[in-house]
Amino acid sequence: MNNTMYKITENELSSIYQGFNKQGDVWIAEIDGSHIATWKDYAREIERVFRFPSSCDKSMDAYLDWMTDLSWLNAQGYVLIIKNIKEFMRNDPKKKEKILRFFIEDILPFWQSGVEQYVVAGKAKPFDVYLVD
Repeated sequence: MNNTMYKITENELSSIYQGFNKQGDVWIAEIDGSHIATWKDYAREIERVFRFPSSCDKSMDAYLDWMTDLSWLNAQGYVLIIKNIKEFMRNDPKKKEKILRFFIEDILPFWQSGVEQYVVAGKAKPFDVYLVD
């Protein structure tokens, strides 16, 4: 298992969805970047699609805590699809870079192996992110 961030086209997304249907108990979260211009927009949307127990819009640390927990979903893996990635966080490109870096440096590695080191009885799980043009 190698948790990865992919850049894909809208046309490629439909074949990827077919693969998700064969995987079973994978939590698929999809957001539309054209509706997300700021950190608060993103936080509210990520809270909704991953059903966070409480808000994270005031703290990126709280956001990272929830993204490296997700225990309430009882899933065997996770997928995040961000459509219209070019418009995503258009009012704050530095935060956009930071969010994407969080996935590459923190969230995806955590689910790939870190969870086994830091969580009692933690189990590695697939987590992929798809950035759709």
